[in-house]
Amino acid sequence: MLFDYTALKDGSRTSGTIEAESRQAAGKQLRGQGYAILALQPSTGKKKSEKKQEKSGNSQSRFAGLFVSNSHVEIALHQLASLLRAGVPIVTAFNAISRQASKTLSRIFERVTVKVKQGNSLQRSIEEEAPFMGRVTLGLIGVGEANGTLDEMLSYAADLMEKARKVKGQIIQAFAYPAFVILVAMGVSYYMVAVVFPKIMTFIQKQGSGVPLPMPTRILISVSDFVMEWGLLLMLVPVIAGIGLFLLRTVPRYGQYIDHAVLRIPLLGLAFREHCNTMWCRTLGALLSSGIDVVSALNLVGQTMGNLYYVEQFRLMQEIIRQGRSMTHGITQTALHRLCPIAVTMVTVSEETGGLSESLLYVADYSEDRLSRRVALLGTMIEPAIFILVGGIVGFVYFAFFLAMLSVTKSAR
Repeated sequence: MLFDYTALKDGSRTSGTIEAESRQAAGKQLRGQGYAILALQPSTGKKKSEKKQEKSGNSQSRFAGLFVSNSHVEIALHQLASLLRAGVPIVTAFNAISRQASKTLSRIFERVTVKVKQGNSLQRSIEEEAPFMGRVTLGLIGVGEANGTLDEMLSYAADLMEKARKVKGQIIQAFAYPAFVILVAMGVSYYMVAVVFPKIMTFIQKQGSGVPLPMPTRILISVSDFVMEWGLLLMLVPVIAGIGLFLLRTVPRYGQYIDHAVLRIPLLGLAFREHCNTMWCRTLGALLSSGIDVVSALNLVGQTMGNLYYVEQFRLMQEIIRQGRSMTHGITQTALHRLCPIAVTMVTVSEETGGLSESLLYVADYSEDRLSRRVALLGTMIEPAIFILVGGIVGFVYFAFFLAMLSVTKSAR
């Protein structure tokens, strides 16, 4: 640690900084050098090398989350918890895991170690150097430092991150394939209508000029002309609409309406709802079992929810509980009782008999199971629907072409 001192030596007043393990050790070093100490306190400054490292770290920590895998963070937290449980000092533990971590994560842990050596708390050090770990992880670390259960809290944090990553992976896996197929379907449809069919019509018109064309062919010609004239604009409309919704969502009031509407989309909305229910029940259950009070736990949960409508419900629930009401009352007075009906029953029973955290974790497992089944159902339904759509478009193009050819052939006779 660094200490700032003011002292007298040979009748001259001097100030400076000295590095020592403790304040007593710093005073002993100064007195050994012949100084009469006037003031000695922990330093607010840093050595040049540390300043340079911190300046570099501050600029890197803003974007470090983009280059660090969540799975690597989970492994590091599990390793850190194991080392602390074995009695390894925290600085030594960080030095050990930094040698095994990825390059970016290793640099982050090195900067965290420097801050811890300077007397900062682990929670504050990680908040400054690795904010991407999330408010829940930081909250658990703060609780662990306060009550001496840091190893348990790190394990809790790693488990929560792992569960969140797996649930998020389910959502991405469920919609990645349909999204890819939809893009391919749109590309094939555009190519058929805007490129292939005009060439076919050029051939037909050469073969039978002035021949009246069947209704399906005329419809397809109109669609082809419209796509060729307005196709680029049609492709830009979804992009512009998506950007507009994204910007509008940054306004809290409108963001809540947008996220609420997302939860009410047929089929997809139920999957998003089960995802949110899984996350808030699991996170709240883990926080309560770790010893965090209900209001603080609800605050942390609200900060980690991606859906702004859920965030608003947790804000309202905090206000209700601050008034001395039960959690059951808080859930029933917000939209959570409609979004997660089973939570009302489980919380009501557990508040009377005990085991609130275990009940919430049970609801999380139940919601995760429903999410898995919902995702499987969506994949089963979307794939054939897309094939029918693409097949219908291709079939209609060929049907209109053959009708036109048949008309030309009959007129030639």
